[in-house]
Amino acid sequence: MSSDAPPASSPAAADKRRSGRRALRIFLFAIGVGVLAAILAVVGWRPVAANLEMIGWWFPVLVLLYAFVELAFAYGWKVIIGRRRDGPVTFAETFAAYLASSSVNYFTAVGGEPIRASLLAGKIGYSRALATATVHRHAEMTSQFIYLLLGAGLTLAHFHLPALLRWAALGSLVLFGAVILWMTIALRRGAFGALLDRVARGPLKSLARFRTAAGKLDERIGEIYQRRQEHFLESVAWCFPGWCGGILETYIIMRLLSPKAGFFEAVAVETLAMLVNTALFFIPARIGTAEGVRAALWVMVGFTAAQGIAYGLVRRAREIVWLIPGVVVLLKRHVLDIRHMQLTTGPGLAEESQ
Repeated sequence: MSSDAPPASSPAAADKRRSGRRALRIFLFAIGVGVLAAILAVVGWRPVAANLEMIGWWFPVLVLLYAFVELAFAYGWKVIIGRRRDGPVTFAETFAAYLASSSVNYFTAVGGEPIRASLLAGKIGYSRALATATVHRHAEMTSQFIYLLLGAGLTLAHFHLPALLRWAALGSLVLFGAVILWMTIALRRGAFGALLDRVARGPLKSLARFRTAAGKLDERIGEIYQRRQEHFLESVAWCFPGWCGGILETYIIMRLLSPKAGFFEAVAVETLAMLVNTALFFIPARIGTAEGVRAALWVMVGFTAAQGIAYGLVRRAREIVWLIPGVVVLLKRHVLDIRHMQLTTGPGLAEESQ
């Protein structure tokens, strides 16, 4: 029996899947914009604007303060790459690649690590660069879990939260912890090769051609964990103050909008917002949902919805400002279309001598 439909492994089918994912992202983004518009319509723009005016010229200060957050995360990656001043990768190059990957992850939640590897492939080889980026992502998430565990503990001890929110926070922490545990075990055992062996079957059997590259990547990652475990732990330590920077930013904004705001309110809003928004990673840039979650949490700790929305908009504006340097790096290196990045091309996939 014949069929006009293309085989599942054909280029036409792949293009169709990509088009479907792109349409879904556009749809979710439109939904998010609609949610944000609805929130502003309910609360009213005038009280939100009045709170934005109270922040005023503090906004550039908040943007500059966030530089220390980005620097902390980037240095956590540099520790894994190697800190020698005469090494093949400078901290400036590491920082630029990190900002570029952050710009990609802002909209897609994944995909930034291959961007980082491509940008540093000419210096240390693609497989080594991707290995360091993967281990850094693990360190980043591990430090985030520690941060959330401490923040949620302070929040649950200090505030009488609704039972549903309390259990939701605890459930999110357990799930996050399970993910970290799985990553810890899988990356040490060769996650990429094992994953490829599982999926390279049937219509996806063409992926088997990446098996050698995946094995090389697993080998590079294993070397980091086996021979330089202390560098992974140091990376976790450097990433931790990066996550804490959000509390400082939240505290400053809260004090500007309400003198009665305190440290525990800032911890509660930042921690719970991160837990909820992490679960909403499938919303592009978390547009609308991030602002709605933050506004609800501000109300929960005793402030107004207009103050919460103003806070959310300031955070959004700061995020957009910090996207610019990453986008500039991407434009300069001509890697905006990540579909052309393949494990079988580019420097670093052959055996490297570094």
